[in-house]
Amino acid sequence: LSDYLGGASVAGGKMKEEGFEHWGRPNTGATNESGFTGLPGGYRSYSWGNYDNMGYYGYFWSSTEYGNYNAWHRELNYDYSGVYRFSTNKHYGFSVRCIRD
Repeated sequence: LSDYLGGASVAGGKMKEEGFEHWGRPNTGATNESGFTGLPGGYRSYSWGNYDNMGYYGYFWSSTEYGNYNAWHRELNYDYSGVYRFSTNKHYGFSVRCIRD
């Protein structure tokens, strides 16, 4: 998806919902050109069970594992138009987007 949208440095903005109803300012580069309408759901910590970063960051699991304990996720930020890719412990609570074939 990132490649299709022009590369990781601009794909995040094309995946984020426009405006400030859900996103913190400045919501850099947000156009939702892809129709993904990414929202800043934050995450649930596995250590403490608390929620953090809602309104500023969207974390989305990938279906691709990275070893026994980690999996890849994508991250959208309120102040960046790109999309990040990280591996993270599977115990974290991130958002999931389902797709229909």
